Amino acid sequence: MARLMTVREAAEYLGVPVAHIYQAMRAMPGRPSHLRHVRLGKRRYTTQEWLEEWIGRVASEPEAPARSMRLVGEAPLFEGAEGQ
Repeated sequence: MARLMTVREAAEYLGVPVAHIYQAMRAMPGRPSHLRHVRLGKRRYTTQEWLEEWIGRVASEPEAPARSMRLVGEAPLFEGAEGQ
């Protein structure tokens, strides 16, 4: 069974501020930036395996922009996309 790490231990392990770990834990589940964790009472814990998984995701998959943008007067990217 994997050993649970406190937020402080996880931050020390990765060499990042504690605030970064809390922010990743608060991210919406299903998003690449979400760090898996368990809550026991008010405290949050993670495992080394979940940290490694998370680093693999955030290091290789930057989040996509919310929507694509194009300049005014620029041609649409696809045919038939003019009215959209």
